[in-house]
Amino acid sequence: MAIANINGTNIDYEIQGYGEPVLLIPGLGLDKTYYKLGEPYLSKFIKTIIVDPRGVGKSEKIIQQFTVEQWADDFASLIDYLDLGSMHVVGSSLGGCMAMALAEKYPKKVKSLIPIGSFSELDLGIEANFRLRIQIIEKLGMGEEIATHMGLWTLSRNFFETTIGQEVFTQNKNNVNKNSPEMYKALITSILHFGKKLPGQQDEPLFTTKLKNIHTPTLVLTGDDDHFIPASHSQRIAHNITGSKYIEITGGGHIPFIQKPKETAHAILNFLMHLDN
Repeated sequence: MAIANINGTNIDYEIQGYGEPVLLIPGLGLDKTYYKLGEPYLSKFIKTIIVDPRGVGKSEKIIQQFTVEQWADDFASLIDYLDLGSMHVVGSSLGGCMAMALAEKYPKKVKSLIPIGSFSELDLGIEANFRLRIQIIEKLGMGEEIATHMGLWTLSRNFFETTIGQEVFTQNKNNVNKNSPEMYKALITSILHFGKKLPGQQDEPLFTTKLKNIHTPTLVLTGDDDHFIPASHSQRIAHNITGSKYIEITGGGHIPFIQKPKETAHAILNFLMHLDN
């Protein structure tokens, strides 16, 4: 554990391994433990930098209007702070949105981009899911109900039925419940803001229109059993980033790094190994 004081806040990060630096950004409201199953496969061959985004985990928690662009600013400053040069950037779900914003706004700081189970806009089903989370929190707080709702959507049915699936389900519930109701609502609202779903955003362009600005080597990953953020959203990202590669992880749900950590790490390492070829 280490703390970087950047952009007026404290950002917690952890470095493991040696070699090419890879920044790992977790999903909504979850901390560095998001990558605990897959990171050991990566750090055998590369240097991993796992981060708790502003407002999450051991990073500074001040309730504010979070934006994906603000998180991108934080990660750009963290890359400068660590003085390791440009980095490969991996982000899962909301973390993938942060990673794409970083690559679009700070292209010289991103050596390659790997969004996993991510999205560049929201369809009505995803929007309704996040708005329902806010309603649950307002009525019931950060209890068993919101954690169960999150778990049922992020884990595939087949994985949920397994012993390890139940262990992960419990761990994720404990993790998400570390957030205060006010903080988790603010984090969810950042997604609605990113998707241009808040009042007054009707005429703002979707982030999908900015994907054409990304010329960084890109691998788009998704689980083939993700019933929360369907593969079509990853396909849209891949279609709009010129030259990107697209892979579906067999048996992966919304978080392949949890359900299929070895296979997901292997796909990333294989992509990185062949970047210069």
